[in-house]
Amino acid sequence: MDTLVPLALLVVGLVVLVYAADQFVAGAEAVALRLRWSATVIGAVVVGFGTSLPELVTSVTGALQGDADLAIGNAAGSNVANLLLILGIAAVVSPVVGRRDQAPVRDGVIAGAGSVLLLGLAIDGSIGLVDGLVLVGVLLAAVVWQVVRAGGEDPAGEVPLPPATRLVGVRVVLGLLGVLVGAQLLVAGAIDLAEAAGVPQILIASVLVAVGTSLPELATAVASARRGQVEILLGNLLGSNAFNALFVVGTSALVATATGDGLAVDTPALVVVVAAAAVTGLAALLLARRPRVPRPVGVLLVALHLASVPALLAIS
Repeated sequence: MDTLVPLALLVVGLVVLVYAADQFVAGAEAVALRLRWSATVIGAVVVGFGTSLPELVTSVTGALQGDADLAIGNAAGSNVANLLLILGIAAVVSPVVGRRDQAPVRDGVIAGAGSVLLLGLAIDGSIGLVDGLVLVGVLLAAVVWQVVRAGGEDPAGEVPLPPATRLVGVRVVLGLLGVLVGAQLLVAGAIDLAEAAGVPQILIASVLVAVGTSLPELATAVASARRGQVEILLGNLLGSNAFNALFVVGTSALVATATGDGLAVDTPALVVVVAAAAVTGLAALLLARRPRVPRPVGVLLVALHLASVPALLAIS
């Protein structure tokens, strides 16, 4: 019985968080289209930010409460889940087969470099003020690079413009508020569940919470795989990994520094960061050469993610 209330809080928080994030992204895309932003900018900034919004709010909330394992484990664990569990499920549903010109080279470079940078900053056992500024600065520079390179594109492409109504703005505001409320419930449930069940906090954060906050990426990945949209599928996953490693952890570190000494990185958390860097770097190298993930490989990716749970439990 001691675990029922925390589990209920965690589940309700996840549902509210994911639904609210979806509403926020839909509203933000409508606003971006009304402003005649290009398709690349909408994908890199609006969708990339929106699908990682659950990780951002959850990790920052954990940092505010002094829970470094939750802040780091959620972001790094989501990156592992993106390229093992989510990419694997998408490939099982519909094998991912793309042309060489569909390889996500830029997204792979940013995601791989971001993951390695995070590992380099975390290896000394803490992520402080300067580290946070570096991580956030690199992400913002990458976004500017994407926007500049997209400068020559036709605004909004062939996408029909949504109607200009006040409901769009309301949808954005309510979606953001819902994300904040959902994250509070999720974090409270995760912390209480770990304490009540005697499970290490890093395991809850890097597996249960991480997979939950990655549900927007899962929905997008499966839909993209079924439609054969390889660029959207891989770009979304790698872009989310870059955002998580750089902006989510960086912002969490800045928040933690403002209220304490930054984010402490213990051995289990460092293991998750190492795993995230290894998975992201390997995926970036392989997918940049040949964007192809057949169904058997998808099954293998899912199996690897499931096998990582007992391995992390043993380390914790």
